Amino acid sequence: MINLSQILVENKYLVNKLTDDYINKSLSQSLIIKGLKGVGKATFSFFLIKNIYSELTINNNKSHHINLIYNNSHPNIKYLKKEFDEKNNKLKNHITVEQIRTLSDFIHQSSFDKLPKFIIIDSADDLNHNASNALLKILEEPKNNTFFILISHQISSLLATLRSRCVKMYIKSPSFEGFKKILLFHNDKLNLEEVCFLFDLSNGSPGLALSLFADNMQNIYPNLLEILFEKDPLSSKVINLSTSVSSYSNDQYKIYIFIIKFILISILKIKVGYNFSAFFRSNIFQSLEKLSLSFEKIICLEILEFLNSNENDLFTYNLDKKIFNLNIFRPLSKIS
Repeated sequence: MINLSQILVENKYLVNKLTDDYINKSLSQSLIIKGLKGVGKATFSFFLIKNIYSELTINNNKSHHINLIYNNSHPNIKYLKKEFDEKNNKLKNHITVEQIRTLSDFIHQSSFDKLPKFIIIDSADDLNHNASNALLKILEEPKNNTFFILISHQISSLLATLRSRCVKMYIKSPSFEGFKKILLFHNDKLNLEEVCFLFDLSNGSPGLALSLFADNMQNIYPNLLEILFEKDPLSSKVINLSTSVSSYSNDQYKIYIFIIKFILISILKIKVGYNFSAFFRSNIFQSLEKLSLSFEKIICLEILEFLNSNENDLFTYNLDKKIFNLNIFRPLSKIS
């Protein structure tokens, strides 16, 4: 079961526009909902469906449909994402062509209460090449009153032909007040200092912030700062961290890499004189500014180049995460 808020904090104007488009029979049957990872694109998509169904149903029947939506049991909604691999005890790396092929039966079955059918793919970035081509064929022959919502965190990763078949909608990141409201809705035990820190560390992404907190990964940040201050690629801190992150799932490790990139890109910005201290609400800037004074630009670039060149291979070929992590910090040996 998916765990989504039934409350949409921001982007309501876009929900209302798309709902009006449906009522006026002008809604595209293929949508791409794009935006930064964790800003609430899945929440938006389900809220849009709820809004449309609410316009088409009344009284108790409306409540029944809404309950089915948020229990992930509505017969008119198909929610597609990476499947769990029982053999390897982890999520598969991609949405497969077999998953796309299973949509055929859903598309051609009768509609419950004659309501529109929706297929949400979360995320379309996870489609492998064969799955993308299979989906493209389906989109080229749309079935009446059936709508595809493709969620994308990085739209450039999608096939150009797939992008061209869809109308694209951008979901903006929430304001700080919207961010705080979302986080406290999911965890009312967070204090303001924690909310501010998570806002800064996640670049204002509520989904990423909740993942950081749920997996206790916000503590990775000070550990990374200590390692970068120490500048020893074979220190006990590096080795212990490498051992710890070796057990991370792919999704957790992606968040871990995000934190490293956040630190290094922030250092580079500080070094070229970019003043973004006013954008931070916690004391993150002070620690980054201090680190930037003793950290060389070329080392930042080398580590970022390693990550950008090898990150995809890490997950595609299931490389050893401990060795990969040790290689991340190898350029530290070049610091004088």
